[in-house]
Amino acid sequence: MVRPDELHSNSSPVSSTGRRNSLVTRLRLCRPFDTAEAHELDVVLSRHRWSLTSYHRNAIIAFRGDRYERLLVLLRGAARSEMNSYHGKRYAPAEHAAPCLLAPAFLFATENSLPVSIISTSDSQLLRLPRAAVLELCHIRPEFLESLMSDISDRLAALAEKLRLSRLATIRERVADYLLHLSELRGTRTMELPHTRQELAEIMGVTRPALSRVFGELADKGVIVYDRGDVQIIDLDSLLELVPE
Repeated sequence: MVRPDELHSNSSPVSSTGRRNSLVTRLRLCRPFDTAEAHELDVVLSRHRWSLTSYHRNAIIAFRGDRYERLLVLLRGAARSEMNSYHGKRYAPAEHAAPCLLAPAFLFATENSLPVSIISTSDSQLLRLPRAAVLELCHIRPEFLESLMSDISDRLAALAEKLRLSRLATIRERVADYLLHLSELRGTRTMELPHTRQELAEIMGVTRPALSRVFGELADKGVIVYDRGDVQIIDLDSLLELVPE
């Protein structure tokens, strides 16, 4: 279905070499396509019918319930995926910056209906790549398959962490629980955070300024020492007191 807010959409089983070369260059900036050689991507693109679509800011890229039958690759711009209740409340919003895959885990799902809507948050460009093309790349380039599985696994791990933290009421509780859990996994109180501040805010379902404020408060009270992406737990007992039993 052509969205009314599309700028343009083009597809061809054998597109021009120049157009494919430009697309290959953009694709190789995106995981897992960075594992494939340029000529491999060019050959695969020449064999399959793909589409390249541009969207204005706030345009709908995909609706919740749409069948996910082609891999969505955000080549330029930014997008947001979110669930909406019947009363208009948003759940689990996530931000995506190009280049990246959008909801790749649903490409091979038995029930492959999108559970989220995807909205362009800036002027964006999206590639829709057939499942058969993805399977061909997995076959000719095992590193592509490994990177794709790693990408999907990382997303599932982040979702599991988000669900684990959602049981906690306040941002302070979530930060404390996150740091304690990470310290337990690493076996040390001095850690490099595996997520950026923005990624961590999305996992916790809070805004980045609110998250930064809590980190600052914990540092001011001497509970932690925080320097960019490194954290050291100083007062373990105080951190434990913040997490409900």
